[in-house]
Amino acid sequence: MLLRRITKHVQEQNWFAVFLDFFIVVVGVFIGIQVANWNQTQTNKKGLTASLERLKSEVTQNIKITEDILDHFEDGQGDMTKGREALNACIYSPEAQAALERLLFDLVGDTQPNFVTVVQDQLARQDHYQVLLSEEFHAAFGTYASKITEEHEQLRSHYEQMWSQHINYHPSVSAYFSNEPGEGLKYEGWGFKLDKPFEEVCKDASFRNRFINTIGFYTAIHQRLLIFKIVAEEFQELLNGELEQV
Repeated sequence: MLLRRITKHVQEQNWFAVFLDFFIVVVGVFIGIQVANWNQTQTNKKGLTASLERLKSEVTQNIKITEDILDHFEDGQGDMTKGREALNACIYSPEAQAALERLLFDLVGDTQPNFVTVVQDQLARQDHYQVLLSEEFHAAFGTYASKITEEHEQLRSHYEQMWSQHINYHPSVSAYFSNEPGEGLKYEGWGFKLDKPFEEVCKDASFRNRFINTIGFYTAIHQRLLIFKIVAEEFQELLNGELEQV
């Protein structure tokens, strides 16, 4: 109908009416495009909000994974201090040996976190969401993603190197799986114990060197996880703020 009107106005050489008709068409197309863009933006915002909520859960899960491993470190901190002091003093006592043997058990704990990055990787590939995010979030997201990749590689490397020369591979250390007497102690369940007298083990240079190397990697893993937890919590706080703005 609009086309017939335009044709009629052209035939009548009613140029004002022709201009008005074209203006109406252009404005209509412009409004239609704007409405479509607005609808698409609203759809993208809903999708982005859902993605950020899932990312928030993922970050929370990674923080929980880190905290569980850090709790393991903290639980064994007393035995680590006592075990190192006992080894350094090289003075036997049932308590000193028990602390050192508990530490040997603590050192086999799983200290390699299995971080979750499914939503993080998906969000990084969705360009239509990126334009809706603040510059501050872009920077923080990049820092978090880089850190989690770095820690995955470095912690795995530390973990593998620690186990390549782990103290529990030393000939003076053996595992037990049932009640076994030794050095006046009663061993229950399973764990690790010294196969030689305490005074002999603590003077063994190969044992001391391997012990220090194991503790060194173990401590480095602990420090890296502490730093990662700070980065993750800072990102989590900024993520909460981004969710309020979307």
